[in-house]
Amino acid sequence: MVESPKTPSPALVPLQIPMTSQQAQNLSNEELSATIEHIAGIINDSDYVVGMTGAGMSVESGIPPFRGADGLWTKHGTPRMDGYSQFKKDPDGWWNRRTNEKIDAHIIELRDALATAQPHAGHYALAELEKQGSLQSLVTQNIDALDEKAGLQNLIEIHGNRTKLRCIECGVRVSLGDFVPLFAPDPCEQCGGLVKFDTVMFGEPIPDDVMAASREEIDKADCVLAIGTSATVRPASGLLWIAEAAGATIIEINPTETKLTPICEVSLRSTAGEALPLLLQTLKI
Repeated sequence: MVESPKTPSPALVPLQIPMTSQQAQNLSNEELSATIEHIAGIINDSDYVVGMTGAGMSVESGIPPFRGADGLWTKHGTPRMDGYSQFKKDPDGWWNRRTNEKIDAHIIELRDALATAQPHAGHYALAELEKQGSLQSLVTQNIDALDEKAGLQNLIEIHGNRTKLRCIECGVRVSLGDFVPLFAPDPCEQCGGLVKFDTVMFGEPIPDDVMAASREEIDKADCVLAIGTSATVRPASGLLWIAEAAGATIIEINPTETKLTPICEVSLRSTAGEALPLLLQTLKI
């Protein structure tokens, strides 16, 4: 059992910092191979490698991002950032809106995409990297449960899992699978607390057990693979700077430049679906 932090975990908040992303340059096959070999060498020389994945990983499975030209918020507008406080004020009303489809258009579109999404080659490559001992754990910001479906074992879902319910008082979780609740769930059987989807709302603290486990993995890491993350959502993004400050080597795999790029030892301008199978193949040689 991981000891919970003594102070409350920080709430989920998007960084309000304007960013300009440089579009990925097309790499030649030689440049791509050389960069992959460099990354493989760093991993081979590392004792404890932790991955962190973001929304870019899910985009390749057909799940739209929130930001950007085709982002959900771009098309439907930015939602309120006080979802958690609204839930706590009126949980029955919140559940009624969710179960009666009286919800924002961006949530409906996201729900439909999540229902049909499947893991891609990058997910399966991460599972194989873990199986062969090249990756010790994965901290994901994604709620889609695709990493678990691909076979990842040592997995921390820092923003929760869409297929689970969670009590906000004692933290107990119940798996839903593909079942969608048609009405508000009963209070927690263990403590009588309010029950919500496991996914973390804006303004909601990251559950203590999850934050503690994420920090424990980052503290052990001497190499972190940052894959498909723009590093703009706190507190998850802050873990990358904590790792770098502690001396870990940061490797970025992302199609565009990000706020994280300046602190990375290697920044590969590629998608996870392209780069990770090549990395797996190189590490097997």
